[in-house]
Amino acid sequence: MTDTPDPTAFSANEKPREFDVVFRVSGTVRMTIEADDKDDARRKAEAMIDDSRQDWSDIDAEEIDINYVAKSPTMYRVLRDGKKFQVSRLLPGDLPREPDERGF
Repeated sequence: MTDTPDPTAFSANEKPREFDVVFRVSGTVRMTIEADDKDDARRKAEAMIDDSRQDWSDIDAEEIDINYVAKSPTMYRVLRDGKKFQVSRLLPGDLPREPDERGF
């Protein structure tokens, strides 16, 4: 098969009210943390950045730009090489499938 499948043959997760937005934030935050040494302090600071539960609401950002806004793509439910996927682009050989019990 070399032809791209017909999207209308596939179950799709349309996401009608979802949009992808990317913000670029530039600024400075200074805080005090407790650590055993400089390396420990750096590890703890890096963990704070990675912790999505961290409350950054007190940040006074110097610059916030919206870099990207786009409609979230329709995700097609496919079987690709015998495995279940949700994909935004159909490829030759993709087969339609229905959502499973989780809606995936």
